[in-house]
Amino acid sequence: MARPPVGRRVRATREPEGAVHGTVAAPEALREGNARNRGGAHRRRTDRRTGEPAGTGRAARAARRPLTPDRPPSPEAPVQADRWQEVRRTVLARDGGTCRICGATPAAAELDIHHLIPRSVGGGDELGNLITLCDGCHATRHPNLHASLARRTIERWGVRLARLLDRHGTLQSLDEAIGAALRVLGVERFRFPQLEVVLAALRGESLLFVSATGSGKSLCFQVPVLLSRGLGVVLSPLRALMSQQVEGLHRRQIPCTFINGDLGPQEKKLRYELVRQGAVKFLFCTPERFDATVVRPAEIAALSRVRPTYLVVDEAHCIDRWGKDFRPNYDRIGGIRQMLGHPPVLAFTATAGTESQQRILASLGVPHARVIVTGANRPNIALARLPLEKDGDRFTLVAELLEAMPPGRAMIFVPTVRVGERVRDDLRDVGCDLPFYHSRMGTANERDTLLGQFTGRLSPPAHAVICTNAFGMGLDVPDVRLVVHWQHPASVEDYLQEFGRAGRDGRPAVAVLFTGPRDDGLLKFMAEKTARAAPVPDPEALAAKYRAIDVMQAMACARGRCFRKDIVGYFGEPLSAANRTVAERIVAWIFERGSRRKASTSCCDACDGVNDRTVVAWASRVWTGRTNPSWLRRAVARRNRPPR
Repeated sequence: MARPPVGRRVRATREPEGAVHGTVAAPEALREGNARNRGGAHRRRTDRRTGEPAGTGRAARAARRPLTPDRPPSPEAPVQADRWQEVRRTVLARDGGTCRICGATPAAAELDIHHLIPRSVGGGDELGNLITLCDGCHATRHPNLHASLARRTIERWGVRLARLLDRHGTLQSLDEAIGAALRVLGVERFRFPQLEVVLAALRGESLLFVSATGSGKSLCFQVPVLLSRGLGVVLSPLRALMSQQVEGLHRRQIPCTFINGDLGPQEKKLRYELVRQGAVKFLFCTPERFDATVVRPAEIAALSRVRPTYLVVDEAHCIDRWGKDFRPNYDRIGGIRQMLGHPPVLAFTATAGTESQQRILASLGVPHARVIVTGANRPNIALARLPLEKDGDRFTLVAELLEAMPPGRAMIFVPTVRVGERVRDDLRDVGCDLPFYHSRMGTANERDTLLGQFTGRLSPPAHAVICTNAFGMGLDVPDVRLVVHWQHPASVEDYLQEFGRAGRDGRPAVAVLFTGPRDDGLLKFMAEKTARAAPVPDPEALAAKYRAIDVMQAMACARGRCFRKDIVGYFGEPLSAANRTVAERIVAWIFERGSRRKASTSCCDACDGVNDRTVVAWASRVWTGRTNPSWLRRAVARRNRPPR
C-alpha cells in the first residue's frame, strides 16, 4: 500500500492481525462528515469522556499521526520501529519482493508483511513467521468470518479449561495457537494419535513415532516447529523426499529450504545466510551434510552454529538399516545432535520392530525416549502371498491385476536393477509397457520427471511403475491401489514400509507378494556385498541382517497363518488405546478427528483362501466392495479352466 498523499487525513483504525498499514479515509466519508458539521463550526466541540476540546486529546493526536508501511502496528508490538524496518527489509529480500501467493511484484511500498500465526494467538515477529503478500492477497487473509471466529473461541476456551482440569501436568505446554498452526498447514484436525505426539514434542520430550505410511507423520513435527521460536533441522535420507516436503511447505507460504550436493556454491551460501538470519522455519538436509570427509569445513561450521528447537529424523529406520554399512553417517546422528546443542529428537518411521526401536533410540543418544507405535495394522489393505515360481505366470497375473484395477496407481517392487529390467521387458511382451525407476536411471532430471509423472505433478501421468525400494520413500501419493512385490524384501520393516504406500487415501487397496523357496539367497548375497563395502566390517550387523531375512522368509511362506496378525505382532502395536483423562478428552474433542480408513472386507490369503487362480476376482471384490462384474467372472472362469 502506498503512502497517503500529503494533506489527506489518515484514520487510526484497528487493523487485523498481521497488517502493518494505516487506512486512508475515503473522500466520500470526509464529505459526509463535513456535511454533518456544516453550520456548527462556531461551536467548539468537547470530548464527552475527558471534557477536553475535541481534537486535543491523545486519541485525536494519534489519529492525525500517519501510519506508514515501515512502522509496526503499535508501540506495544514485539518489534520496535527501528527493528521493524530491518525485519521488513530482510523478509522482502528473502522473498525477492514477490507476493508468496499470487507471484505479483509491485513496488516495495505496496507489499505487506503478514504473520503466519497471528500475534493474538501467540505468533511472534520472528522472520520464520513472516511472509510477503501484496495488498490484494493480504486482504483475503483477514475476512470477517464469524463461523471461524466462533471455532477459534471454542479452541481458546477449551484449551484453558483443559489446563485447569489437568492434574498430571501433561497439557501445561499446550499452546492456544495450535489451531492456528493447523490452519496454516491446511489441516482442520489431527488424526489419532498425532495429537499425542505433538503434545509430547511441545513438552520438550524426545520420542520415536512408528506409524503407517501416509498417516501424517510430517504434521507431527511441522506443528511443534511452527509453534516454536526457532527453526527445525530435518534429517532426510533422499533428495527427492526433501524436495517434495519443501515444495509442500512453500505452497503453504512457510519459509523453508534444503541444502544438498546438487546446489551450486553461491546458492548454498545464500541459503546458509538465510539460516543464520533465522529467516526459515525448516532446514532439510541429509546426515552426510555434517561429514567433514564429504562437505567443506566452512559449511559444517555454518551448520554447527545452528541451535534448532528440534532435531527431526525422518525415515528413522535408516539408522538401523543403513547405519552400520551402506550410509554410516546415519549411525552418527547422536553426534550431530550433540553438535547442535542437544535439542529434543523427534524420530519418525513407518517400520521399526521392537528390537529395531531400541537400537534406533540408543544410536540417537536417547535410549529412554518415549515410543509411540500405531498403524502396523492397515485394515484397508488386503494381503496376498502367492507361491508362483515361474516368471511367465507372474507376468500374466500382473497384467490381469492391472487390467482389473480401478482408477489409481500401481507399484511393482523388484529387488535389483537387473531383475527390474527383465520384468519391464517381459511385461511389455504381454501388453504392459511400464517405466522402470532405479538409482542408475538416466539423469537426475529424468528421474525427477518420472517421479513427477507418478505423483501427478507433471504430465502425462504414469499410473503404474516398476521400481526398486528407494522409489517413493516418504512420498505422499494417496491413490495407490495395488502394490506387487516380485519377491519379499530383506525385513518385515521393509515390507511394511513398501506395501504401506498403498491406500493412503483410506480406500481399499491390495498388496500381492510373490514367494519362492530360494528368495533369501539373493537377499543374503546382497547383504554380504554391502557388508564387504562398509568402511569398518561389522559381523554383528551382517548377522542381524541374516536374522531379519529369515524372519521375513518364514512369515512370507507361512501360508497357513494369518499374515496380518503376524505383522502386527512383530511391531508390538497395542490392541487398544490407553484411557484418557478428562482434560485430554477435551483437547481431543476440539483438535482430533476419527480415522477415515475403511476396513477391507478381506484380510489375507490364509483367512480368505486365496490362490493364484482366484486372486484377480478376490482383488476385484476388495476394490469394489461388491460382487464382481460378469465380464470379470467370465475372465476368471477362463483362467481357472483346466487345459484340454
